[in-house]
Amino acid sequence: MKPEKADRKMRTEKRNIWIPYFLPPFFCQPYFFAHAFTSTHSSPLLKPILSTLALLLAPLAAFAADGFDLSHWKLTLPVGESGAAEGHPMEVSAAKLSTGYTHAEYFYKNTDGQLVFWCPVTGTKTENTEFPRSELREVINPDDDNVCWAAPGTHTLQARCRVIEVPSTQKVIIGQIHGYSGKAKPLIKLQFFKGRVEALVKENAAKGKDLKLTFPEVGMDKDFDYEIKLQDGILSITINGSMQSVNVFEKDPEWAKQTLFFKVGAYTQDNEGPATEGARVSFSSFKVTHADGAKQTSK
Repeated sequence: MKPEKADRKMRTEKRNIWIPYFLPPFFCQPYFFAHAFTSTHSSPLLKPILSTLALLLAPLAAFAADGFDLSHWKLTLPVGESGAAEGHPMEVSAAKLSTGYTHAEYFYKNTDGQLVFWCPVTGTKTENTEFPRSELREVINPDDDNVCWAAPGTHTLQARCRVIEVPSTQKVIIGQIHGYSGKAKPLIKLQFFKGRVEALVKENAAKGKDLKLTFPEVGMDKDFDYEIKLQDGILSITINGSMQSVNVFEKDPEWAKQTLFFKVGAYTQDNEGPATEGARVSFSSFKVTHADGAKQTSK
């Protein structure tokens, strides 16, 4: 073989081997390349590795392709481990969620591919709370709940959702920034109430009432977009393009010292009534980002 042909062949083999790893390594990426490069383009040594990778990541790729990356969330369901509405609520780890886990009643995909959270008023409650929930909790490190994000920096939760059912109080929490350190209070609860969205902002990190920010009507059983962003103390909430903000670091400097995490789902604000009463919320998508010097920290 001529030197230039041998050199060209070597470059081609290197390109076929290394391209998959240079591109963004997320769920769909390994799955796509495992199929694309096990046909005629990859080296014989790489084919069995990529084939195995394809099989392992197929469920993750399918779930992520629908707009849901659950690799950094854990799930709390309004039912005990025994399946009854008693005892400690069932928790589902990020590892299990990433395999495509669903629950037939409380956490499932509908025919439109939306992720649905159902929480009856009779559901099991977490410790020191009044109301049940079917809700995802962000986990920066899936193996350690103590690792959260520090308040300084830029932290954003974007979602598109639809409130399908509400309990008799007509209230359900659909998104939060929750404190982990200190008194572990929620910085903000995004609440759907009577067809509108309210942002309930805790001005004091340790005590006190909420500041209520009210947004234009979004209606029942209609898709709407929301964004919760904390950027160096400026907490901004946007509902269908309508934005309001408050400087929470000025309201209480203690917020700047807190460690926090996002929550998303259906946190029913009611605990009375039959098992058929509750809150049902569907999500077409949701995404969390941390940027601009955002730091991870433990309690």
